[in-house]
Amino acid sequence: MPKKRKKVRKAPSRRASVRTAPVQRIGLELVDWDDAPEEGIDVIDAFAERFPAPEDAVKAVQAGERVEWTGGIDGSTMRHRVLLADDGTAAVEQAVFVGGALEEILLCSWHQAGEQQWDLLEAGVLAALDDLHTAVRPVLEADVRKVRPDYTAAVPHSFREEPEPHGAGMPLFGWRLLHPVGPDTTWEDTRDTAAWNFSETMSGLGYYDHVPELRAAELARLLRHHGVPAVLCAKCGKPVTNSHPRWPDVWVAPDSELGPLCGEPEARPVAAKPLLGTLTDRDFGSPHRPA
Repeated sequence: MPKKRKKVRKAPSRRASVRTAPVQRIGLELVDWDDAPEEGIDVIDAFAERFPAPEDAVKAVQAGERVEWTGGIDGSTMRHRVLLADDGTAAVEQAVFVGGALEEILLCSWHQAGEQQWDLLEAGVLAALDDLHTAVRPVLEADVRKVRPDYTAAVPHSFREEPEPHGAGMPLFGWRLLHPVGPDTTWEDTRDTAAWNFSETMSGLGYYDHVPELRAAELARLLRHHGVPAVLCAKCGKPVTNSHPRWPDVWVAPDSELGPLCGEPEARPVAAKPLLGTLTDRDFGSPHRPA
């Protein structure tokens, strides 16, 4: 089991939902968080259990093994993996994928744009993601400087990958850094703290509600500035689309808990309640209304 320890540096240390690579990759295990709910899994510890230094992991990759950690701690999904370039050089990729409200807005925009516009949409999304990181980076940097006054954050770049087999059909978007691996590289050298903490900004748990650029309305405005057709509901503020193939011409939102229709109550006259049942015809949700 990976070591669990409290950390001095600014890094998420709350309950984790970790998707581990198969044993033949790096041999990580799921953590029983009932043991220590206040402590966090440390990806550096997880790698170091098998590979004392990144160079050792590179040798494993050269031998055909895949060395990768994928997980999340109170935020969007992150990935750390060892990569080999065609010229033989090696690097550790540190990736943060979009999540939360931003992921929902992008998914709705993806449907709204339609297949004929997907190439243009991808370019707009990548440009918007770079601008978003530029806006949020000073906040992340300031958080780390409370512990490390001389800290300067690295600058990740936006990227896209093919859709997941069981995903929503949209490409995966995010930000990544490539940390070169040399003889003296340590695992600590392969994780930028601000980039790690960036995943928290999309958690929806209120950690960064004070940052205007991360609010749904500002995210939608930024995306529209880059030609991405982001639409929010005028009633509830959720991202919506009327181009979902299963809901043609109906404004719906991705929501696994409340359903695709608008949950914001409308002003309705008081109506009589049934004597026996609990539901009435008025309990059907109404379509979203675009702002």
